[in-house]
Amino acid sequence: MTVRSSIPLLALMLLALGCSTPRAPIPTAVTQNFEIGEYRIEAGDEIEIRFPLDPSMNVRTIIRPDGKVSLQLVGEVVAEGRTPAELGQHLRDLYSTELRDPEISVIVRAMAARVFVDGQIEEPGGYPWTRQITALQAVARAGGFRDTADADYIVVLRRAADGTQQVFEIRLDESDDAQGQSSDLYLAPYDLVLVPESGVSDVNTWVDQYIRKNIPISPRDVFLGL
Repeated sequence: MTVRSSIPLLALMLLALGCSTPRAPIPTAVTQNFEIGEYRIEAGDEIEIRFPLDPSMNVRTIIRPDGKVSLQLVGEVVAEGRTPAELGQHLRDLYSTELRDPEISVIVRAMAARVFVDGQIEEPGGYPWTRQITALQAVARAGGFRDTADADYIVVLRRAADGTQQVFEIRLDESDDAQGQSSDLYLAPYDLVLVPESGVSDVNTWVDQYIRKNIPISPRDVFLGL
């Protein structure tokens, strides 16, 4: 199910990007893998916990907003922030007082992470993130370009793990670089892909104006839930 309302999404992106911060020139992106390391479980993920020696204890559950799951025999367990392997080891340690030589594996069945697509596309909203999804694939999932879109480029807004702000321009009118690579970008969780309308000449200015004109509420209101 797609997320239809763009105001909360854009408000969060405004908090991440800081509209008062002067913008550096937007780098042109090329196809590249997004280095995220091993996946870490987060709230909203659906995981399966398997007990090969006692399948009756197998459980499939969704990580609660507090990052925990409730399990028989051991109670509340923090899952968020751990890799599946780390959570499996943690569960083996916990169950070692309840079971003899417990064998436990953890599988992430569905991830809560999303990427967002907005602007001049047919179906704005949030879509499931995977390691393989690129900006162009996200646009395709969102129904493709509207007739009013500038099909020469798209913009990706990202907040890095260290809090730095990144803006990438993907030039679609320059399909191949010197090495024959297509201009595209693998997306990180919660990236925002923006498709500008035709006639935009300064993408930096458009990004700022687009965010401001779509947020009639202050960042403080977002935190207060107003």
